[in-house]
Amino acid sequence: MRFPLTRLALSGLALTVIPALALASPALAQEDLRATILAQDAALFGAFNSCDGETFSNYIAEDVEFYHDVDGNIPGKAVMVEAVEASICNNFRRILDEESVEVWPVPGHGAIQTGTHYFINYGAETPHGEGRFLHVWQQTEAGWQVSRIVSYDHGPFESAD
Repeated sequence: MRFPLTRLALSGLALTVIPALALASPALAQEDLRATILAQDAALFGAFNSCDGETFSNYIAEDVEFYHDVDGNIPGKAVMVEAVEASICNNFRRILDEESVEVWPVPGHGAIQTGTHYFINYGAETPHGEGRFLHVWQQTEAGWQVSRIVSYDHGPFESAD
């Protein structure tokens, strides 16, 4: 008679532990995904801030769609990289508000990243502007690339003071 009780006890334990493990795994995966996307963001904007157009372009999908609430639609990778090199390089840099970042998985594609970023002119001590963004990251054989960008809610920097 002990065998059926042992089997029953193990079944009860399995019903308790296995669902708990299943719940823990997505949380760990979400933390890993957030760390991965933050690392990709740092690499992308490290290239952006240092005017490294070649490296910057490696993080941009060929068919990128970029929607900007001030400048409109910037169609395609070549136009986007050219715009960054012509208008942004050596003018200002982007700073990410890492605490504002949220990352969401997109099964079979990659991830969605949202957050707030600031812009600071070279030589200045404080940002001059801020905005919010949504990036759709695509995981490809070549690595992670941004396939969709929505940059919006731009305005002057509002100090936390």
